Amino acid sequence: MNRTIEKILGIIGFVMDAFFAAVGVLLLIIVNTGIGWLEGSINPVEFGAFAELITIFINLLWIPIISCVISFILGLVGVLNLKRNPRVAGGFFIAATVISSWLLFTGIAFQSVLYAVAAIMCFVRKHERNAA
Repeated sequence: MNRTIEKILGIIGFVMDAFFAAVGVLLLIIVNTGIGWLEGSINPVEFGAFAELITIFINLLWIPIISCVISFILGLVGVLNLKRNPRVAGGFFIAATVISSWLLFTGIAFQSVLYAVAAIMCFVRKHERNAA
């Protein structure tokens, strides 16, 4: 059976995950470079709370980056397993949905919806056996 729709949804999902991971790493680099540039010019006594807020932001920025990378890997494995065993691919899509679902609440990413639709289609559509 041709599973083009599931493949397209999975590819769009893991491309979005890769994009958001790359943007997160770029943002992390920019913020770290900016802090290093501002360290000598800002009096730490005046901006103590602001400096601590930026440090917390930098430490928390790793969470979405790591979850996007894990979701990217799961989505890629799901797309690669789609032809051989669609049920296993659906399981990988469900796992990618669960890991990337919290990004849906930020309003910037809907790849978890794409993964969920692809997983449902993997489970609902019948898998043809080769009758020789």
